[in-house]
Amino acid sequence: MFDGILSQILYAISGFLFGVFACRFGTISVNRMKLLWTEKGFSASFLLAALPALLFLSAAAFIFPAWFAARTETGAFVYLATFIYYTSRNRRRK
Repeated sequence: MFDGILSQILYAISGFLFGVFACRFGTISVNRMKLLWTEKGFSASFLLAALPALLFLSAAAFIFPAWFAARTETGAFVYLATFIYYTSRNRRRK
């Protein structure tokens, strides 16, 4: 019993930390893509330069939550709640 509770607490903590990480680097990725868009417009060089940022954003939105949900719903819920909260907070600040 104690082992299960401790496991859920650790998954919640890791979901929170992964959410903060994903939000921070997601914001950096979006800002990089905006900068590339203003410099290059929609072109092949823009797509090649923005590909790593786009891959990270898709991983942050789809792969990380699926990975957490495969282990525990608590980690996935905490991750998504943290990611959405801090992303919306960063959006309001700008």
